[in-house]
Amino acid sequence: MPVSRRSFLGGGLAAAAAAVAVTGTPLLAGCASDKKNAAAANAAVKLPTYTKYGEIKPDLPGTDVVLDGFLKYPANPVKAITEVPGDGKPITFMTNIPGAIPPAADQNQFWQEVNKRLGSELQISMASNDEYKDKFATRIAGGDLPDILNIPTDTPQIPGLVKSKCMDLTEHLSGDAAKKYPFLANIPSEYWKGCVFNGAIYGVPVPRGMSRTSLALYREDLLAAKGIKNPAPKNFQEFFDLAKEMTAPKQNKWAWTRVPISTIRMMLGIPNVWKQDGGKFSSMHEHEAQQQALEAARKMVAAGVINPDAFNDKASARKQWFNGGIAAFDYDSFVAWNQYYADNTGDPTFGVNMMDVPGFDSGDGKPWMGSALNNVTSFSKDSKHSAETLLKVANWMAAPFGTEEYLFRKYGVAGRHYTLQGTDPIPTKVGTVETGIGLQYISDSTLALYWAGKPDVPQKQHAIQQKVADRLVYDASYGLYSDTLSKKQAQLNKTMLDLENQIVQGKKPVSAWAAGVQDWKSAGGDKIRTELEQAHADTAGK
Repeated sequence: MPVSRRSFLGGGLAAAAAAVAVTGTPLLAGCASDKKNAAAANAAVKLPTYTKYGEIKPDLPGTDVVLDGFLKYPANPVKAITEVPGDGKPITFMTNIPGAIPPAADQNQFWQEVNKRLGSELQISMASNDEYKDKFATRIAGGDLPDILNIPTDTPQIPGLVKSKCMDLTEHLSGDAAKKYPFLANIPSEYWKGCVFNGAIYGVPVPRGMSRTSLALYREDLLAAKGIKNPAPKNFQEFFDLAKEMTAPKQNKWAWTRVPISTIRMMLGIPNVWKQDGGKFSSMHEHEAQQQALEAARKMVAAGVINPDAFNDKASARKQWFNGGIAAFDYDSFVAWNQYYADNTGDPTFGVNMMDVPGFDSGDGKPWMGSALNNVTSFSKDSKHSAETLLKVANWMAAPFGTEEYLFRKYGVAGRHYTLQGTDPIPTKVGTVETGIGLQYISDSTLALYWAGKPDVPQKQHAIQQKVADRLVYDASYGLYSDTLSKKQAQLNKTMLDLENQIVQGKKPVSAWAAGVQDWKSAGGDKIRTELEQAHADTAGK
């Protein structure tokens, strides 16, 4: 199963700079890779043997790309793990939190029950999505590592970091050894490629892939109020016209939370980060249709169909606009689709769906496959816990949909955190608040298409996945390490994003993109290309 990661080993230089400012210490002092992280050495690592857990049968069977769907939670869920995974001693974990920071453990009955079931007190240090990378960089620079570490996928120079700070898990996970942890073995082998560095396995994947594939999400209820059902624009012009129809500035309503330039690029067949053809790599920045995409995006901004605060506010604000009906469209993923329902449990009229992407003039667009991993979970070398204990905890966190462990991990305790509607766990307000402690970032199973009490949600999700599966475009850089990409990607991407924003806001001409691409190439883009081509050649046939 080929899956993509978006700039998996990108820069994260802003976070590193923040850490230097706080601690006076470079992020990777003493952690620089010894350059032995050759692509061939990584390719030679025997990945965990994929052993699918077959106890649960989906209502909507998936494929190696389309996710399994369930119309209801299985009755009498299987209790899949009988052994308490913890060792009785506190386990520390640092993570991001996508929603509001939940109540502390002493005021959180879900967290207390987690500790009881784990057999160890789980001490979690949390930060919001917007703040986590800076907090992570500061902790790394200060050498103050928890037992379990959520490593963002765009952290610079991950090979040096994990070699210096984290446990080598190869002997525990390579090949059939992973069968000792059946729910880690239930994660398809391809996702483990993003956990291999320095010729060894240094972490556990938090898989995303298809669940992170992003297209135009829309508020079904808001469009229906305008008499629009199942919107399916056939080209960019119809896509643009639909946006104008859903915009009413005097009513504080706009079509889009942000400029849908990724969607426009998919309409034009622009690559998903990097394209490979005959061993030669080319970047999305260089594609001949980029200026056409920028001009189309500029037209949308000039027409006023984008929330005017889109260039100033953070991602959390965009979610609030979509939740609150200020915007009808948002470019986001299947994970976000579910999160929107979680954020709106009190509104029975709230509805979300996803639009396919058309070709710019006609036909079908080429959607981008989502990033393979949310994060890599590694274990500190300095942890007083054994690798076996921490892997048992990760295995418990990866128990899949349909098990009793999954039901508890995602929904909590019946009566307090959810009520049963048939066999479906319907979250209570307390449940929504207390369960969001970030367990999914220790480990997780691949996403199941499901929403409690709303069988139409997985049906819609499964249908759109089936529709786009054969057209997905993959990032050719996945699983290939480029040292220059690791060090410079964040700054290079920021420079190109800043230029993009200037162009679409009409502050610079579309023609400025060509000069920007030349600057990108000389500042590191060409070197990244060369390193990716070499890594690809080194892994050919392996």
